[in-house]
Amino acid sequence: MPPKKDYYNILGVSRNATKEEIKKAYRKLARKYHPDLNPGNKDAEQRFKEIQEANEVLSNEEKRKNYDTFGTSDFQAGPGRTSWRWSEGTPGGLEFDIGDLGGFENLFGDILSSRSTERGRSRGRDIEYQVTIDFEAAIKGGTRDLTVSKQTKDGKVVTETLSVKIPAGVDDGSKIRVKGKGEVGRGTSGDLFLRIKVKPHAIFGRKKDDIYVELPITLYEAALGANIAVPTVDGSATMTVPPNVQNGTKLRLKGKGVENLKTGQRGDQYVVLKIAMPETINERTKNTFEELRNSNPYNPRSHLEKYMR
Repeated sequence: MPPKKDYYNILGVSRNATKEEIKKAYRKLARKYHPDLNPGNKDAEQRFKEIQEANEVLSNEEKRKNYDTFGTSDFQAGPGRTSWRWSEGTPGGLEFDIGDLGGFENLFGDILSSRSTERGRSRGRDIEYQVTIDFEAAIKGGTRDLTVSKQTKDGKVVTETLSVKIPAGVDDGSKIRVKGKGEVGRGTSGDLFLRIKVKPHAIFGRKKDDIYVELPITLYEAALGANIAVPTVDGSATMTVPPNVQNGTKLRLKGKGVENLKTGQRGDQYVVLKIAMPETINERTKNTFEELRNSNPYNPRSHLEKYMR
């Protein structure tokens, strides 16, 4: 009998954890180790299976009670008998743990032999497509319909229309795996990998999980400070511009960036201030500037004088 797995340890919760705590821990770990976000990573795939198994038991009141009492969530037959359980992850739904079967060995030997043969068959090839999406779709996620062409095990080329979920937070070069939607093999089908290309946005830029935007401000707002509206990927937000701010100053809006694919935490938005002069200056304004120049003179280029000699 395999050793008992510590499902509480797998999910990182205490034995007294509530259903909500278990659900929260499962979602966080499932997102981190999901095979679609870790293509080709066998360790992550195995960890994901353990997380699913632990959640299946601990989120079910009856299974959790059996696990806490007997160390398993399944009904176990007595010594010398076959133990069985219902499992959606196996062909036909039944999974057999073979013990002392006596006269039943030949019967179940055929079943195991059939599964072994199935595993030995060739797997279909993986295929890759490039998918171009809008900046907003990359930030917030969504669903994309696409038609893919692939070859069957008989060599025929067929097309299939798929509705694919785009997770929030993907970026240029991200890959999404659609399991079993590659070419058909004589055993299992290959996978479809979607390589993401994101269209540039009119005003927003992105560096990893952070959003950047340039914001014009008036000369008066730069000198006196102000509370101004700022565009974000969630809509408008209010930001305080401090007095006497310099051109190019970078201010941060915490939590207004992109959701991280693994942690689920959002980055920040950085607002780069650009001081904009008025398009026209009337005579009265001109006189005011001249008064300011005379009453408060300064030289912003003084640090460059040594290079001008």
